[in-house]
Amino acid sequence: MLPRWIKVSQAVDYVAGVHPRFDRAKAEAFLAKTQIKRTSRVPELSKGMVTQLHLALVMAIDAKLLVLNEPTLGLDILFRKSFYDSLLNDYFDHTRTIVVTTHQVEEVQHILTDLMFIDRGRIVLNTSMEAFEDRYVEVMVMPDQADAARALNPIYERQVFGRSLFLFDSVDRGRLAALGEVRTPSIADLFVAVIGADQAAAEPQRAAA
Repeated sequence: MLPRWIKVSQAVDYVAGVHPRFDRAKAEAFLAKTQIKRTSRVPELSKGMVTQLHLALVMAIDAKLLVLNEPTLGLDILFRKSFYDSLLNDYFDHTRTIVVTTHQVEEVQHILTDLMFIDRGRIVLNTSMEAFEDRYVEVMVMPDQADAARALNPIYERQVFGRSLFLFDSVDRGRLAALGEVRTPSIADLFVAVIGADQAAAEPQRAAA
């Protein structure tokens, strides 16, 4: 939490004074990409600007493990894109580990090396992105092919514009290509499929208890 009386310049001075691995030049470079004035106090900043200031301070610390919880919450789409570009280009150097927890899964899919889904404290999926792309397949099929698709035991099905969208786990892409348009699912679609199925399976157990 930043004190409400503190100015942006004072926040930078403070972290520079207490953290031995803080790089002031990196913080200033990050802030230069924003509209934040160095003389502004925290209450004068918008919610998005406060987030930008937090990120500027954190991203300038040379940490081997960086944990970011909803790092772009409250930011517009342009700054979210800029932030993740900076995270990869200015921070990540293959000797650091970055853990990101977020509900905005679409915007981080392209930067992930590993993926984990946690449901009520339990890990229900833990995979590399390479394995994710090999293992899961999404197929859009016409109504006359729906029964054939269901026979291959999809893990999820939903309707989109009069057609059925199926998600499969470890099914040969060649067989699926004969049914319709094949593509790699988004993380968001896989999350709905995995967490939805997990919660549905848990309902009878809770009812019995």
